[in-house]
Order: sequence, then structure tokens, then C-alpha cells
Amino acid sequence: MITLFIDTSSSDVSIAIVKDNKILASIVKDIPGEHSIYATSYLDEVIKKSKIDIKDIDKIMAVSGPGSFTGLRIGLTIAKVFAYLLKKEVICVSSLKMRALSIEHDCCLSLIDARNDNYYLALYDCNNKEIIAPKFGNISEVTSIIDKYNSICISDKDFKINDVVVSKVNLDLLKIVNYYGDESAVNPHLVVPDYLKLPQAMEDKK
Repeated sequence: MITLFIDTSSSDVSIAIVKDNKILASIVKDIPGEHSIYATSYLDEVIKKSKIDIKDIDKIMAVSGPGSFTGLRIGLTIAKVFAYLLKKEVICVSSLKMRALSIEHDCCLSLIDARNDNYYLALYDCNNKEIIAPKFGNISEVTSIIDKYNSICISDKDFKINDVVVSKVNLDLLKIVNYYGDESAVNPHLVVPDYLKLPQAMEDKK
């Protein structure tokens, strides 16, 4: 079983080819604002390093959000094009859950900074089951959750919320691919970004 994994939801771009519980090749690069320049070349590099024929790819996984508005669109477009050409479906991966999967924890608040003291968030128990489903919330809601559940806080980068440390989590690509391996795939034409909340400029146009 060969899986192509694509994540462009944050400043990091993560691309990997996994076969039978082994990473054949991967690239993880921090390239804020340059996804459109490098993502496809990184993908080509990973495929070449893995020494596979793209026709042998069985599954395509792509992070569908929440996260960078532009980044999500780039990664999902790449995944959809590959899926269409290979006549495959796409498995959508949550940017919040994949970080919870990448560490051991008792209770974990996964966060993504949405600017202006707002965050995308989801809370997971020790088995990575949702205590709070992914949502958009403000800083007051986040601090309330931290106080109530005494959770650790993780994200795609290091920062603080008041005196609470939020730590960057490096993705455990193998664990993520294994976890999502049995998830339902969808027709690439039906794959859409999970923004949770549209950028303000798009909200204003409504």
C-alpha cells in the first residue's frame, strides 16, 4: 500500500510517500508565503527519492484545514489533480487532529492562530477522541477551555496565550498516515477546504 501525504496548511510544507508502514521519502520545509513556488517541486522531489511509479500510488491524503487560506487551496488542488489523473479518491486530514496524533498526551488543546486574538481549536482526550469538535473561537473561549480541562496546548508554531505556552508539534507523518488509512475517501471533485471561518475580506463580500 503506497500513500501520498500532502500538507500545506501552515508555513511548513510536509510531503511524504509511505509504503507498508515505512516512509520512503519525505520533505518538511518552513516556507511561509511561498507554497505556490515550491510545493509542486517538493512533490516531484519526494516522488523521485521514493523511486516509485506514480501510477502505483494507492491513497492520496491531503490536509483540508483549518489553516492558511491560500496554503490549503494549493495543497488540495495538487491532491485533487493527482487523484483525478490516477483515478483515485482523496482522504481529508484535519490539521488540528494530526498534531494531537503526533504526541502522547492526556488532554490536548490543538490550536491554530487565526489572528486578532482568535483561534481555530479542537480538544482531544488521551485516545484522540474529540472533547470539543473543531471550531473558531476567541481568546476568552480558549483560556476558559485551558482552565477547565488543564490541557496542554499545541500548534504549528511556538507562541503564548497570556502566560500559557503553546508548543509547536513536529508531525509524526507515519502515525498520521496509519491513523487516517481506514478513513473514507471522497471523489476529488467533492474535496473542499475546511476553513471553519472564511477570511474577513470574503465575509465582507457576502
